[in-house]
Parts: sequence; structure tokens; C-alpha cells
Amino acid sequence: MLEKSRIYHSFWSKPLLQNRYGKSVEKQIESTLLFTTIGVIAAKRLGIEIVLHTDDYGAKLFEHVPYDEVYLTLNLHNIDAQFWASGKMVALEQEPLGSCHLDLDAWIKGTKCRDIVFGSKKDIVLQSPERSFDVYDPHKKLVFEHVDISMFINIAHARHSVDAYNCGLVRINNQNLKDKWLEAYWKITKELDQKKPAGLHEMYCIPDLISEQWVVFQICKQYNFSVECICNDFNPDKRAREIGYTHLISQQKYEVDDTLREILRKLNKQG
Repeated sequence: MLEKSRIYHSFWSKPLLQNRYGKSVEKQIESTLLFTTIGVIAAKRLGIEIVLHTDDYGAKLFEHVPYDEVYLTLNLHNIDAQFWASGKMVALEQEPLGSCHLDLDAWIKGTKCRDIVFGSKKDIVLQSPERSFDVYDPHKKLVFEHVDISMFINIAHARHSVDAYNCGLVRINNQNLKDKWLEAYWKITKELDQKKPAGLHEMYCIPDLISEQWVVFQICKQYNFSVECICNDFNPDKRAREIGYTHLISQQKYEVDDTLREILRKLNKQG
């Protein structure tokens, strides 16, 4: 376990450069630089070590962002960009227990949030529950039809479950949980990639929402791993404001550059 609070970012450029969101790639890059820089500065002001796992493209892109360390762990040439969470999972494999993965568009900016995340003794710390996961049933069906994951979860109980976790923030303290999640993720990813079932590359198909967010919930439930969500599901936005946590919303994060520039200007002015 780590003695010092440590955040790690992961940036695998392949999904972005293949335009997963269908927006201007140049616009996505510009926005990503802005919100990532804000998150790094915010973390360092709280005394948190923050590092980046990336590829050659990302190392160049973020060369002026003040990371404590940059690791070239994500030159993943043989993984389909459809499996966009692969960068996060490779970074998770590389990091010690107790480090916290934070999505580039999420910020820990308050001491209360920092202390909750890094003070928790639970097996896993996550952002929040997801309660509208029924909209992803087509992706879950694709996984069930083509990959046997019964060694990780009770399929009979889980098949109709709509519960999942938002993984914008993930800190794991239990090696067994970490191993099970990684094994399940890579089994789903590799078998779907090998079989290439019809519909896999349709815009609507997002298998990583299942293999990342839904699977980790089912594993925690199946094996009784202890879980702490920093934002509850009753009023997560209010809770996030109270503790000093921000996670920008999906594709909207590429439409608020003026706001991001103003936040960055204020941070730089504060020194």
C-alpha cells in the first residue's frame, strides 16, 4: 500500500484520434488539454502526487502539463479502439494498491474529498452508483451472448441487474478484487475482439460500459467486497459540491472551453 496520496491519469490516444464521440478531433484535443491541466493543478495544490500513463502521442500532447511522472505504458497497437477503457485497465495493472485512478475530466479539488478518498479502508472507493443502467441492456446482451463470464458473477442473479458504478474515480485497496476485475475485463475484451459479433462496431454499441462499470458492481456484490462511493445516489451533485469534487458531463465537456479557460486563468492567478 502507498504511504502518499497518489492519483494516476490514463490517456490512450487511439479512441480519441478515431473520433469515438463524432466531434472535431481538434476540438476534443483542445478541451482535453484544458480540463486535464485544471485537474492536475488542483490535485497538486492538495499535496497529491499525480502521474500519467499514456502513449507516445499523449506524452507529446501533455508535455507541458505539470505531472510528477509520465509513463509510456499505453502504446496499445493491437487493441481495438472500441474498447476505450483498455488504457485505464493497463494503467490499473501497473499501479500499486491504494493509488486512485481519476478520469481526465474529473477533479479532486477539496480537502474533504481528498481525505475521504485516501482515508477509506474499504476494498474499493468509487465515484457513485449508476441507477439508469437499463439503457445499456443491448450491450449487456451482446456480452452475455458471446462471452462466458459465469466464473466472475452469478449470471442468473446478475442478468436482470441494472446496477453499476460510475468509475470516474476508482481507488482499489484489495488485490483479489483488482485481479478479478482485470481478468473479467480482459476476457470480455479479447473474446469480443476475436469473435467480432454483428453490431460490435455500431455507434450505439458500448461494450466497455458493461465490462468496466457493470461488471465491477457485480463482482463487488458477488464476493461481498466493501465499497465506498464518495457521492451518494440520492443527490450526487450536491454531495460533490460539498466535498469538492467535479466530473464533467459526457460530451458536454467539449462545449465549455470558455468556462475551462476562466477556471484555469483563476488557478494560475492564485499561484
